[in-house]
Amino acid sequence: MLTATIIFLFFIGMVLWQLREMKTGLYFTFGVALLILISSFAAEMLLVLLKRQKLKTLIIRQALRGLFRPRNATKAIIITLSASLSVIFSIYLIEQNLDATFIESYPPDAPNLFFLDIQPSQLDAFSQALGIKTEFYPIVRARITAINDSKIDPSTERQRRGDNLGRTFNLTYRNHLLEDEVIIKGKKLFREDWEGLQVSVLDHVSKMKKIAIGDRIMFKIQGIPLEARISSIRSRSRESLRPYFYFVFPENSLADAPQTIFTAVRIGKQQRSAVQTELVKKFPNISVIDITQTLSSFAKVLKKLSLIIRFFTLFSIIAGILIIISSVLATRYARIQEAVYYKILGAKGVFVLNVFMFENLFIALVSAGLAVILAQIGSWIICSAILEISYTPFLMNCALLLLATVILVVAVGLLPASSILRQKPVLFLREQTQE
Repeated sequence: MLTATIIFLFFIGMVLWQLREMKTGLYFTFGVALLILISSFAAEMLLVLLKRQKLKTLIIRQALRGLFRPRNATKAIIITLSASLSVIFSIYLIEQNLDATFIESYPPDAPNLFFLDIQPSQLDAFSQALGIKTEFYPIVRARITAINDSKIDPSTERQRRGDNLGRTFNLTYRNHLLEDEVIIKGKKLFREDWEGLQVSVLDHVSKMKKIAIGDRIMFKIQGIPLEARISSIRSRSRESLRPYFYFVFPENSLADAPQTIFTAVRIGKQQRSAVQTELVKKFPNISVIDITQTLSSFAKVLKKLSLIIRFFTLFSIIAGILIIISSVLATRYARIQEAVYYKILGAKGVFVLNVFMFENLFIALVSAGLAVILAQIGSWIICSAILEISYTPFLMNCALLLLATVILVVAVGLLPASSILRQKPVLFLREQTQE
């Protein structure tokens, strides 16, 4: 108990030291503890289920009984392996989904430099200095005060988890869809048979508040109220780093409102630094965001977290392997006795080998299968709820991970049992007689 407490405190200390943030570190530690509890409960349920099975094949039936041999530590092995493997599988699945979302799906011509706070009076001069044909996006800052007759309380909204209607939004105006946008409700971006101001809304807003075509949204732009009617609801056809807006108004409808302009371009690695320096020197009020640097910083944070996770999961896998070996050694006498009885009853060495192999195969399949299920659930929650990216299960990759785990566990389980398989019945019985 004391040893487990020391290891747990050391684990918490390492997490907090690497993350340098108490709240995140405690959340992470709580998640690991919850994972171990879930693994323990699932392992217990699966073992109870296996124990109740009545199998006809002699080899498999004997292998299944071997799982519940005294001092066999089957439950401890499954808990250790499933918990540690689920973390490794989760890291792999999250990395694959991040790669699929931001790297593989990232078009070769996607923008990597964002220029913000361009003033309308600077537009021509900036465009000429940039020297690249690009699309400029006007931005009007506004707050939502009401939807239909329902007023929006900013303080209440900010208490909600995730995005909310209490913050300031960026409005824009244009009469066309972007490359990665599609209309999911409504026939066109704006309706010609409606009078008054219209607005096209991104479907993400419907997650914050139930909306429909024809609903009215009340905005406030620097204290001036503005009411618009929802003419269409848009969605993004793919996740990318291209600019997008929650609220789009008709062309020039907000031209007189206080606004800034931004654009996004793609510039090669060699020219990127020179272009940033030149434009910032000419237009000091313009902010530049280099997405490549942002992704590099994000990658460094993930690398730190992955490093400590991989260390402890590797440590856990080694512990699981040692438990398997110690379990075989602890039950050595019972295994030798079983092997001798099998041979006396006429079974060949291959039969005994198959019994031990299937015993380890059960442990491997239960541990790896449970790890894959936990990893899929955990990765889906993290990708969908926290990272807010689409999730792909990568079932073929998981099948390969499961196969590799089965081969490793079976091999480790049979290795220390090799001396048991070579035991001759005559020598064993003679030793027992002499005792």
